[in-house]
Amino acid sequence: MTHAYDYIKGLITCPQKCELTQISDHCSDINNQAFSHFLSQSPWDYRALRNWLHDVGSRFIGKNGALVIDECGNPKAGSKSVGVRRQYLGNIGKVDNGQVGVFLAYVKQGTRLLLDFRLYLPKSWTSDPKRCEEAGIPSNEQVFRTKAELAYEMIVEAVNAGIHFSHICMDGFYGSQPWLLTKLEQINLIYVADIGVTVRVYPTEPVYSVPLRKGSRGKEPSRKNVFNTCRVRVDKIVKTITHWKHVRIRKSMDGFLEVKFTVIKVWRIDKKISKPLPVWLLIRKELDDSDIKYSFCNALEIQSWDRLAKMQSERYWIERSFQDAIALAGMADYQVRNWKAWHHHMSLVLVAMFWITKEQCVLLKEVKEVSLPDMVRIIILLVPPKVQTSLTVAKRILKNIRNRRDSRKSKMKQKKRVTLSST
Repeated sequence: MTHAYDYIKGLITCPQKCELTQISDHCSDINNQAFSHFLSQSPWDYRALRNWLHDVGSRFIGKNGALVIDECGNPKAGSKSVGVRRQYLGNIGKVDNGQVGVFLAYVKQGTRLLLDFRLYLPKSWTSDPKRCEEAGIPSNEQVFRTKAELAYEMIVEAVNAGIHFSHICMDGFYGSQPWLLTKLEQINLIYVADIGVTVRVYPTEPVYSVPLRKGSRGKEPSRKNVFNTCRVRVDKIVKTITHWKHVRIRKSMDGFLEVKFTVIKVWRIDKKISKPLPVWLLIRKELDDSDIKYSFCNALEIQSWDRLAKMQSERYWIERSFQDAIALAGMADYQVRNWKAWHHHMSLVLVAMFWITKEQCVLLKEVKEVSLPDMVRIIILLVPPKVQTSLTVAKRILKNIRNRRDSRKSKMKQKKRVTLSST
């Protein structure tokens, strides 16, 4: 597919923002209208490409890596882009008008790939069939699903695709969904899920008993209650800890990331299940005692604190994956609105990042510490943008002038206003 190759090449090598016109002008002989049709209307199935990434990408990373779930939001103006609304965009840290995608990454020893994605559709979209039809959303997708439900879908697909991962990592938003953790336990998957400071747990195994009736009035008690312990907030537990271990997590720009770390067995609470479930409570804080982080982990057979600490830290790599995809492969630069175009663009961004990462890993065997940005510079050298001459620049300027005139005429016609002919 010439369009696919040129688009992926443009995402990586375009010297300016990866907009369709810029890719066409600098990286391809295909015009921007053809690229627009390729993304928005062409019938090729992005799911087949995603399935290919599941297979090839996971085998490239290797067995026993970690699946990591997180979301990424892109600010977008207007109300027509599929899924757009004012909502919290985690990667920019504020509420803004934009789209949110839930992504799945596969990581091992710092090598990472985004392998899957789902576009989050707020209720304001799924409750408006006309709006969904205008955006080209398939009828089976016009159903509201929470971000956690989208995450669970991707995890199940990864299992069905035969990805041999060791555990799943997720941030506090997903860790605050007890049903999700219970579902993962029911299908025998190991997770490390961040939780908030207000989450309550039982610090010792709860014992249930029917309380004795007080007095002679009223019915005989029949409901079992916990009588040997009380629920406690995790930030209260940390105040009772006296033993911490210094753990070296990974290399960083300042040498090594080292933290204080401890592990406690607790019983987490899922109100839909009558019996609390035993998990490790992983607690990590900086060496200066700031920035405390709490996580649940259901791998009770793992006794090594060093391993648990490193498992807890692997969510970091999906954040790096978002930064890389935005900076190196135009993840946030798309100029499309409908359902098909968003999914086509994202699948091609993931392929572009696979290309960069695979070439980096090959080169690392010869030259240590080659970064992804370094690899992009090499790709640009080997697959350079088009040579710009005075003639090509002049043609581009004239084309832009014609496009602006046509656009102005079209808008004036829609408003039923008369346009003055230019002389």
